[in-house]
This record gives sequence, C-alpha cells and structure tokens, in this order.
Amino acid sequence: MDVLSDPAVKAGLALLILIIVSAAAFFLVARLRDYTNGDRDSTSSGLLNFEEMRLKGDISEEEFRTIQAASRGTDEADAPENRPDAETAPGRND
Repeated sequence: MDVLSDPAVKAGLALLILIIVSAAAFFLVARLRDYTNGDRDSTSSGLLNFEEMRLKGDISEEEFRTIQAASRGTDEADAPENRPDAETAPGRND
C-alpha cells in the first residue's frame, strides 16, 4: 500500500476519476438532449390534431380558425426573412 501514498499516484487516480465522471455526465446530457429533441410536434401535425378536435365537436369552427391563424402568424414570424435583425441574403436584391 506504499504505492497509494505517493502524491503522483493520488493525482493520477483523481484525474482518472474526474475523466470518468465527466464522460458519464457528457453521455447523460447528450442522451437527454436527443430524447427531448424528439418531443417537439410540428405545426402541421398539431393543426391536424386541432382539426380532428373540430370534427369531433370539441372545439368550434371559430376556435379552429383562430388557432390556425395564430399558428400561421408564428410560422411567418419565425421565418428568417421576417426577423427584424435578419440581413439580406447574398445575391438577393430586395
């Protein structure tokens, strides 16, 4: 057990443990990000769900049109050319 009393060996073991813990944390974060990234629902499938609700009578035609207009507004606002800070793309003369 005289080997473990050497400061260089202790530092090496501490570094090895730190690397293993860091790799495990990186793996868990990457896996969690992949898992949560798949949870997003596209706008078109979301609208299909609302249309199905409208057909069943859960929401009215007016509510459906309001949701549809709001989703179109957010889609257009998210487009790069509609952002206030967006620059004109090279080759475009707007």
